[in-house]
Amino acid sequence: MKVLSLTTSVLPFVVQIHRAAFPDSALTKLGAEAVRRYYLWLLTGPHDAVNVGAFDDQNNLVGFCFGGKFRGALSGFLQQNRGFLIRTVLMRPWLLGNEIFRERLSLVFNIFRRLRKKSRSTTAVKKEVSQPKRNSFGILAIAVDPQRQKTGAGRAIMEYCEQIAIQQGFQFMDLTVHPTNHNAVAFYERLGWERVLEQGEWKGRMTKSLVR
Repeated sequence: MKVLSLTTSVLPFVVQIHRAAFPDSALTKLGAEAVRRYYLWLLTGPHDAVNVGAFDDQNNLVGFCFGGKFRGALSGFLQQNRGFLIRTVLMRPWLLGNEIFRERLSLVFNIFRRLRKKSRSTTAVKKEVSQPKRNSFGILAIAVDPQRQKTGAGRAIMEYCEQIAIQQGFQFMDLTVHPTNHNAVAFYERLGWERVLEQGEWKGRMTKSLVR
């Protein structure tokens, strides 16, 4: 198994793996073109990201990871593809009956509301004392072809990203996983990740310290 940087040429395979690994996700429900546009934005947007894939001996993509620092991973995607996404939802009205999709749609509306509020704000800038930001490398998306799991692809990807994060001077890594995805949670915990409680409740956020 080898880990290499991703290019736009492998996007069709990224789409296939995403849809196979996350069949119930809101993005998958929107169709293959929506998935392709999302990962195209992650690859080509103004991000400081490490986008890599695990390839087998026949150079087949078996898994991928998008990590680092992203600038508008979701908001930028929504802005660039607003018309397309609206048309897609209108062509799939049954999606509104899906609880997961409604939850994501609510998030989208909140993002657009914040963007409009920001665009209408005055030019006056108030000086505020800001707290230093956490120096963290974020794992935004990671997936392995369900038929190729337990082949070491996921571990190879995560270990590669961890080494890059250390080389770039990050102190922590962060990710969010669905709390009911017990296999993924167990996988991360075997790699040394820890759950982050929010007001005594765990909602899926995990972190790993890179400080030696």
